[in-house]
Amino acid sequence: MSYSISTYTLFTLPIEAAVEALILKGWKSIEIMGEGGSHGRLLLDMDRTQLEKIARLGKDNGVSFGFHLPIVGFNPAKVDEETEHIWEKCLFIAEMLEVEYVLFHLGSNPSVSDGLESAANFSKKMLRELPEKTKLVVENVPYAKKAVGTSIDELNKVIEMIDNPRAGIMLDTGHCYMNEQARFLGECTKAFPHLYGLHINDNHGVSDEHLQIGEGTIPFGPLLFALEDRSVKYVFETNTVERAENSMNLVKINNWGKPDVENSIK
Repeated sequence: MSYSISTYTLFTLPIEAAVEALILKGWKSIEIMGEGGSHGRLLLDMDRTQLEKIARLGKDNGVSFGFHLPIVGFNPAKVDEETEHIWEKCLFIAEMLEVEYVLFHLGSNPSVSDGLESAANFSKKMLRELPEKTKLVVENVPYAKKAVGTSIDELNKVIEMIDNPRAGIMLDTGHCYMNEQARFLGECTKAFPHLYGLHINDNHGVSDEHLQIGEGTIPFGPLLFALEDRSVKYVFETNTVERAENSMNLVKINNWGKPDVENSIK
């Protein structure tokens, strides 16, 4: 496993300042959140010189980047002119920062099946245009009207339709728990065949609180135990850097005991 942190932990800062602060904290893998008018959305208006500065900051400090694409206006599930325009800008950003992966939400469509087909077709276009070393990662989202990608089954379907080894799933623990609290562990295991990484954050099953492990009620123990021998990326997407650091330390301590995983994940 490898450890990363999201700039969501410093969402009130402009993205360049957030990246600098996380590097100073010693993080060597950073997922850049491309949302927020005063945060990651600023990337879309940066010129080559500004992006080169961020890229150089990463290279000089041995830091790799992931890129969480914008959410508002970017809708692969029902592609429109705005989606195309945002992708054109994001492709330039991904190339300039030499990101390991780009991550996105599938978007919305009145028809889930049409949305999955549209997202799969747009994903194939994205993969053709991205550098060959860059992965494409889809994330599960909370239930919402017309939302596509709320279940792991839907994510698996779109990955199978993309049919490319560079495509995978980023399992958001908070979103999964909000949607499938009673069947959380079983839902998580559905993602394992295509799992690239996890967005790790905790909540109480009602709202997307982005807490550290143990502050909410998500049963992380059996999930982390089931994944301890797998090569996945753990991205700590909490609402503060301190919470991300605390969550990482809890994972590293690995003080979960030996839960009855076989029974608990059914």
